[in-house]
Amino acid sequence: MKKSRIFLSVVLLAVVAFGAYAAFMYVYTEWKFLPVELLQEPSLEAPHSEWKAPQELLYIHKVNTPRRADAKDDWFEGYEVDLISTSDGKLAVAHDLDEIEDGIRLSDIFAAVDDPAQKAYWLDLKSELTPEQLNQILLTAKAFGVPTDNLLFESVPGKTAKMIKEKDLSLLLQLPDEFDKDGGDPQKRKQLNEQALKQWQEYLPAAVSTSFGKYPYLRAYFPKMPKAIYYSSTVRPSLKKPFMVNNIKEDPSVKIFMIDQYTF
Repeated sequence: MKKSRIFLSVVLLAVVAFGAYAAFMYVYTEWKFLPVELLQEPSLEAPHSEWKAPQELLYIHKVNTPRRADAKDDWFEGYEVDLISTSDGKLAVAHDLDEIEDGIRLSDIFAAVDDPAQKAYWLDLKSELTPEQLNQILLTAKAFGVPTDNLLFESVPGKTAKMIKEKDLSLLLQLPDEFDKDGGDPQKRKQLNEQALKQWQEYLPAAVSTSFGKYPYLRAYFPKMPKAIYYSSTVRPSLKKPFMVNNIKEDPSVKIFMIDQYTF
C-alpha cells in the first residue's frame, strides 16, 4: 500500500511538473508573438510572384548532411540546404568555407531522401552563382525527378537574384539586415519600409526570407507580403516548437517556417 502511494505521488508530481512546463512554454511562445509598437501605418502592398511550391505552408528543416536528410525524411515537407561555391567553381553543401571540406553535394542530399520529388527545397545561396552553376542545380534536380516548382532559391538582391528571376524560378529575397533596427525613430522606420518595398517591387520574389527575430516587424508593417521564416533552435525536445508552428499557421502570409538546428 505504501509503495502504491509513493508511485501515485511520483506520477502526480510528474503530471503537475509537465503541466507547469507546458503552461510556461505556452505563455513564453505567446510573448514571442506579441505585436511590435507601430511607428508607421501598415502597408497592404505585397509585390510578389506566383507561389509555385506544392504546399501553401511548408514546414521544413535545415539539413546539410545526408544523415540529417535521412533522419528527418518522415517528419518534414521540405529541407533548407546551404550551397556555396568552391574554389574550383563547383557547388558544395556547406554553411561556410569550413564545411566545404566535407565534400557534400546537392545530389547527396537528394539521394538520401526516399522520394526527393515530394519535398520542397529552400536553397540558401551563400555565394553568387554563375549561369553554369545555376544550370547544374537544375540538372541535378531533374536527375532526381525534383520539379523546378519545388526549388526555392534564397538570395540577396543582385545579379544572382536577377538571374533566378530571368529563368522564372522561385526567389526568396532576403530581408535587409537592419529592418528591425529603427531605434524607435518614425523617420528611420519609414526609410526601412521604403527600402524593403522598393526591392520587392524590383525583384517580385515568391516570398521574403528572414529570421524569426525580424518576423514581428515584417508582419506588422507588411501583413500581406509572403514570408519565409527561419528559427534557430537547439536539438533538445521543447513544446516551444509545436506552439510556434501553431502560431505561425494563423498567419496566412507565411509560406515557409523552417527549423534550423545547427547542433544536430
